[in-house]
Amino acid sequence: MTNNDNDDIMPPFHNDDIVDEDANPGSIILKDGSIVSLKEDFDASGSLVGLKATKWEYLLTLYNKHAAATGFGTRKGTRRIEKNVEYERYFVCNCQGEHGNGRSLNSDGTPSSSGTKKVNITRSICKASIRTQLNEKGLWEILNHNLDHNHSLTPPQWQHNHRSERKITAEEGKVIEMMTGALVRPSVQYRVLAAISGGEEFVGHTKRDHINYVNRLKMRAIEGGDASTLVELLTKCQSEDPGFFFRLKFGADGRLCHVFWRDSMMKEDYLLYHDVLIFDTTYRTNKYNLICGPLIGINNHWSNIMFGFAFISNEQDESFEWLFKAFNESMGEDVRPVTIFTDQDLAMTNAIKEHNRSFQTVFNKCLNGCYSEAEFEDTWSKMISDYGLQDSDWFDRLYTLREKWCTAFNKGYFSAGILSSQRSESTNRALGFQATKTTSLTEFFHIFESTVRRWRSEEERNEFNNIRVKPTSVFPMVDLLDHASQVYTLKLFRAFEKEFGIAIGTRAIECTTEDHIKSYLVYPSGTDENPHHVTFYSSNLLIDCTCRKFQECGRLCFHSIRILHLRSVSEIPDRYILRRWTKFAKKEVWDRLLPNDRRRSGINEAVNWRRQSLTMFNNLITKCQSVPEARSLFDHAYSRALEDIQTFFNSRRASECPTNSAPRTGPTILDPKRAIRRGAQFDYGTQ
Repeated sequence: MTNNDNDDIMPPFHNDDIVDEDANPGSIILKDGSIVSLKEDFDASGSLVGLKATKWEYLLTLYNKHAAATGFGTRKGTRRIEKNVEYERYFVCNCQGEHGNGRSLNSDGTPSSSGTKKVNITRSICKASIRTQLNEKGLWEILNHNLDHNHSLTPPQWQHNHRSERKITAEEGKVIEMMTGALVRPSVQYRVLAAISGGEEFVGHTKRDHINYVNRLKMRAIEGGDASTLVELLTKCQSEDPGFFFRLKFGADGRLCHVFWRDSMMKEDYLLYHDVLIFDTTYRTNKYNLICGPLIGINNHWSNIMFGFAFISNEQDESFEWLFKAFNESMGEDVRPVTIFTDQDLAMTNAIKEHNRSFQTVFNKCLNGCYSEAEFEDTWSKMISDYGLQDSDWFDRLYTLREKWCTAFNKGYFSAGILSSQRSESTNRALGFQATKTTSLTEFFHIFESTVRRWRSEEERNEFNNIRVKPTSVFPMVDLLDHASQVYTLKLFRAFEKEFGIAIGTRAIECTTEDHIKSYLVYPSGTDENPHHVTFYSSNLLIDCTCRKFQECGRLCFHSIRILHLRSVSEIPDRYILRRWTKFAKKEVWDRLLPNDRRRSGINEAVNWRRQSLTMFNNLITKCQSVPEARSLFDHAYSRALEDIQTFFNSRRASECPTNSAPRTGPTILDPKRAIRRGAQFDYGTQ
């Protein structure tokens, strides 16, 4: 029985071909009976007949060394098997055999006029090869070695381009997997490896090989089905984090249609910052055209925090009802947000862009520059008249929805300042910047995790800076500013400082005085336009402004700060310091969770060891690189350590339960239906 391994038409490596400890070159018995390691230098340019090894893989490695020294690439050739025992193998020059001319043939065998494919010829019927056979002692032995080539040999500087020279080791594979998990693009990964290796010729594989390997990683990740893999990931998260929560819903066809999940820290954040919830459903970048629904809040640093994430199949009422029922169940029915922001009307944005800048200025005032409903009505009427929009159905419809988008109608509702910033337009861009229309659910889950890690890393840096940094100011640190620097986070202090700076330039005129109550008109920038009425109660330091910024943002406006400063109030009254904006908002959570977060500690322990080891070995390699004797000592110590570690892992594998590698046994979850892209056929009768 014979079998020909036609490796030349296959990729340069497969998942099961990755070089690991077991496949590392072992002992070779030379013709004189001496034993050497393939790692040792020896003359590989001559005949290899008579060399023996315990595995044929070692002889292939030896032939690859011979090929590298001579200037050609290798392939696996014919092998022979008898009674299920392989006893003979050929390894050949990669120019062995011949190609066709690349022309398609008709049924009668004549060349087809269509389907012509131009193929470069790389075969020359070269006879160079070795024949290996299993001898009576159970060793693989090289019996024949044909040294003659009928083609030009490859110069040494280009030898690394041969397929047989291109491998991805297990260690390299782990590095690539880590970079892929960190959402580093394959092309960037390859540039990093090339920089570390000293050039592309020393990486050990080509850029195309690298991209193919990353694609196979992604395919292997969802080999049991995209939806099934996502559910496995969610289940794994739940096993590692007992507070992890997820819910699924399936359609009538048994396909996954809705998913929601959140981890334990998201619930902790929601309990602290649940007053504002941003829910944006405008983003659909995934292969199933599912709606991606991040549920986002704002923390005490005025940064995004994730409360949860959902995929829903449509925007029908029952889909949103299912989602918010799952969300409320995960967070607790008695904790509800004060304000919920949904996605902005993209048509509004596009319509505004069609007008000139003067119109945009007026419309923006209608959007978030009016302090009262009366001011909005006047501004809107003037805009409609000045720009001839009386017959516009679109602006008529927009006006009927004014309470949903105009800040003047929502001054009494807490929004954390989002109304004036239109922050919700950017939330899904922050999440989905690396997704495409072919992104799988599993890939999107990893994008989500990466986003959450990035946001939490930023939060931890902000918390660290709050502890160690005392802000300075462009203004003298008067009592009010100094107090603000003590209680507010750095971001919120800067917002207070900005209001303080505006307050200095205002003019305050006392209107009425009644016992402990004083009223003022505060004019911005010393003008007589748009004053706001501020009432100050000296008995209990109560202050109220008609701009209602505190009710909206939880921070004092410059009108109120002007009066507090005028009345020599040295500290911000307690009732005007919302805990959600202070340095201490999350202190109890950090104190409770960090000492007991064993999973995170375990991860940090492994990561810290890896980082320290990389530093130590890099320093040692740098120290040895210019001294041959030192390099020899390093190589010898490495070989001994590798042998000891391999012995340890072999023993560990032998003792492991075989069920650890058993295939998945859970129910198969059907993927959602693939979205039909532009140009594809669509059968309305079957959808």
